[in-house]
Amino acid sequence: MSIIQIDESKCVGCNSCIRVCPSLDANYAHVDEDGKSIISINDNMCIKCGACIKACTHGARYFVDDTDEFMSDVAAGRETALIVAPAIKLAFDRDWEDLLSYFRQRGVKLIYDVSFGADICTWVHVRYVQQHPHATIISQPCAAIVNYCLKHNHDLIKYLSPGQSPMMCTAIYMRKYMGFKGKIAAISPCIAKIDEFKQNNNVINYNVTLEKLTNYLKDNNINYRGASKGKHFTFDSPEGFVGAIYPQPAGLKENLLLHDPDMRVINSEGTARIYHELDQYLQTSVSYRPTVFDVLNCEFGCNGGPALGIEYEPFKMYSRTMDAKSKTNKARMEDSGKKGVDKQFAGFDSKLKIEDFLRSYKAENVGTTTVTEPEILAAFKSLHKRTETECHFDCHACGYRTCRDMATAIAKGHNVPENCRRFNDYIMEQERMRLDESNNAIAGISNELGEIIASLSDSINTVETYVTEIRDNGNASSEDMSIVTERMSSLGELTGNILNMMKDIDSNIVSYSDMTNSVKAIANKINLLSLNASIESARAGEAGRAFAVVAQNIRELSESSRQSVGSAEANEESIRASIDNVNATVDEFSEGFTKLVKLLEEARSKVDTLSDNSLNISASMQRVDDISKQLESIADRASTIVG
Repeated sequence: MSIIQIDESKCVGCNSCIRVCPSLDANYAHVDEDGKSIISINDNMCIKCGACIKACTHGARYFVDDTDEFMSDVAAGRETALIVAPAIKLAFDRDWEDLLSYFRQRGVKLIYDVSFGADICTWVHVRYVQQHPHATIISQPCAAIVNYCLKHNHDLIKYLSPGQSPMMCTAIYMRKYMGFKGKIAAISPCIAKIDEFKQNNNVINYNVTLEKLTNYLKDNNINYRGASKGKHFTFDSPEGFVGAIYPQPAGLKENLLLHDPDMRVINSEGTARIYHELDQYLQTSVSYRPTVFDVLNCEFGCNGGPALGIEYEPFKMYSRTMDAKSKTNKARMEDSGKKGVDKQFAGFDSKLKIEDFLRSYKAENVGTTTVTEPEILAAFKSLHKRTETECHFDCHACGYRTCRDMATAIAKGHNVPENCRRFNDYIMEQERMRLDESNNAIAGISNELGEIIASLSDSINTVETYVTEIRDNGNASSEDMSIVTERMSSLGELTGNILNMMKDIDSNIVSYSDMTNSVKAIANKINLLSLNASIESARAGEAGRAFAVVAQNIRELSESSRQSVGSAEANEESIRASIDNVNATVDEFSEGFTKLVKLLEEARSKVDTLSDNSLNISASMQRVDDISKQLESIADRASTIVG
């Protein structure tokens, strides 16, 4: 798990972390799916200096340590011990004695002041220089400095001091000379110490930072205040002397000069300069190199470490350091005069083995990527930088010192062109030019669109006119069809009348047939009368009776003829009336049919008009469809321009 971590939701891609990072490869930028620049961490490359955490004003960078595990072991009653850095007096101010008393009450077996280990560290350096008079060494109490050498500049490893740091000297003393077997926790303001402990086989088991410890106590509502009951807290370790000033800048230097005023010692602190000076150290002639190059990652020494947990207060820190220095000097002077420290060293010489407090170093292969000059030139090209001026703009906005560093990072895949301000300026300029072209094109489209909209408006007005005519003609056609329906109904009634009249005529024709039969009967009787008259004329004697019969027949004939004639007259009148009715009905039918034909012709004319208007509407709608396609084409062009 990475020690320094990132909350991507808070990262704004400001590049402050890159700007302060001693390792160009420890940070890498990428653009997320929303186009947001995120600066992530490569834990293998990270030296845990904590500079990025201090520089991040957005709270996107944070770290983890062993505080939770240590506090759990204390609560479980496991055998533990503490090594405490002087910075606890800053982080907890006047409550630091209460806190350490609380841990002692919770069962922590030993609590050592790292100042004692710092005195051992000074002793180791002094004796090593004495044993190697021509050696030039770089101090290594700072774990971040060691990480830098092991990971990024292997040529510096052979110059690293073999002496352990004050923390490690204290732990080694506890284990080898006091026989402590339990787990040891170191309370400090340093994030990188966790790597130092791993590199030394976990002689120290927990890296408990002051910041995380403060948060743990607060989050778990642990009340430690008053645990000392007003009594001065006494460490279990032997008393330290001038080692108490180690956390200040040039602390080691001052300790070394105290024992050997003629020793050549140079100090340097702070990420802004120390790593550059370490690289320069290799380029410097041996004759110019100091005997000891006293270096610290943090500008204000360990007391200003990245995990202190409070805002740096220079005056308070200076006052506390001066108090410690005054106290240790006084103790040193009171112990056998001004040679008190030497007496301490004499005790170390008799009791300690210098080899127990030495360490070796092993270079770490962190997978550093090398790139060729053509790859760097390709990166410059991706940044749209081709001239010497463009390639040396060096605005530092990307976080790197030079444009070449940025191009190298891009070539390695550790950064992206979008993280370069000049690249974005170029893109914005290209975008501005494209927008100008797009604006001109859109202006042309707007004019074309105005013409099309005018044409569309005319077509819509035409359609509206035809629709109005269709509506009016439709209403008229509806009325005409109602009249046609009425006329057809009247014609139906006339047809019924004609049928009835035809039945009357047929009936009269039957009457004529009966009358004809009557006439025929009369004719027969007349013929018979004529025959009888002829016969009776031959009988003269019987004329009286015979003529009586003839007379009777004549009377019957006369009556029959009268009835036939009356019937014929009546039938004639009936036929005449029926014929007149038929004629009248036929005339009415003819008049109605004529009107019907006229109405049908008018309806057909309106239907033809509707058909013509429909064709016009169809043509207009075809124009509208064509215009719609033109608009769609314009929209596509506009989309292409905007896109």
